[in-house]
Amino acid sequence: MEVGEMDDVQAVGEQVISSRGGSVLGKKTILKSDHFPGCQNKRLTPHIDGAPNYRQAGSLRVHGVAMPTMEGIVNVLNHIGAQKKGKQTRVLWHSLREEPVIYINGRPFVLRDAERPFSNLEYTGINRERVEQMEFRLKEDILQEASRYGNKILVTDELPNGQMVDQWESVMSDTVKTPLEVYEELQHQGYLVDYERVPITDEKAPKEGDFDNLLVGNTFSRDCILRRQSAIAIIKILRLESIPRTSSIGKVFYAGNDLDDYSPSSEEAILRGEYAVIRSLGGVEGKRQVDKVIDKCDSMQNLREAIATYRNSTLRQPDEMKREASLSFFVEYLERYYFLICFAVYVHSVALTLLLGSLHVQDIGA
Repeated sequence: MEVGEMDDVQAVGEQVISSRGGSVLGKKTILKSDHFPGCQNKRLTPHIDGAPNYRQAGSLRVHGVAMPTMEGIVNVLNHIGAQKKGKQTRVLWHSLREEPVIYINGRPFVLRDAERPFSNLEYTGINRERVEQMEFRLKEDILQEASRYGNKILVTDELPNGQMVDQWESVMSDTVKTPLEVYEELQHQGYLVDYERVPITDEKAPKEGDFDNLLVGNTFSRDCILRRQSAIAIIKILRLESIPRTSSIGKVFYAGNDLDDYSPSSEEAILRGEYAVIRSLGGVEGKRQVDKVIDKCDSMQNLREAIATYRNSTLRQPDEMKREASLSFFVEYLERYYFLICFAVYVHSVALTLLLGSLHVQDIGA
């Protein structure tokens, strides 16, 4: 595209964006590309086309990937062997995206505020049903708007240098798909993939209910979810009522006068995650299991090291605003660690309960 043509698109783009009136794709909102091949971590292997930062957690049957294209999803499923005519590996694909996502011509796009294109739109507390309803309405908005512009929709791409560029994308009714439609099509094509959507706010610790939602569909724990509806109940079951917390671990920290009051006494203890609020849980085995998983899944980030980094930044940062930002991240990351340990102890208790129940049934049968 020539410079003059790009300027014309940008000028027209401002008019299009300002005049939008859909129920989801409204005034001053844009469709921003959500696939970034350039974010690929070169240390990760194998490199799968369309699926940046694909990785497997050691020998565990747990995989991770950045936002993939439709082709990338297929490539990941083929790599794992999730075909009826292949290895017949059944895959449960969890998407934790909170904001509406739409696929246009195989590429993922997200809804953003035109004036804040790099900031996620937060819908804290939104559930799967609501976000998927938004995506369906977003699809309708796109097709309706495209009908006014010769079956083209204005999208925004982010160049490697961070520049935002508006472009026209040709669309038809069968080239605009919600994520749910993408995975349903793959199922019809013979892929053994189940799709779950658990909306979680980016850079925030998962809430109690998020753990319940992640368990839905897992056979071993379905019955346990019905009996233990939230992490608060889990904490009670584990006899952890004595921990001085309310609805958020963050309030425990902000209630104190000095961050040092809650910090380990040495750098080694910091890297081991031995914070006062973590020690107060008393779940030594749960912490050991979580630490083992963290170390197996640290190809992108080690949670304990990230907590230590934000702690040190908070203590050493002279700028008050930056210090507050570091403290906020420190609290959010520590809360993740806290809930993971609670969850690990819960899983252990469930497994033990099921085992004892099985033995009890066998005794009766004998």
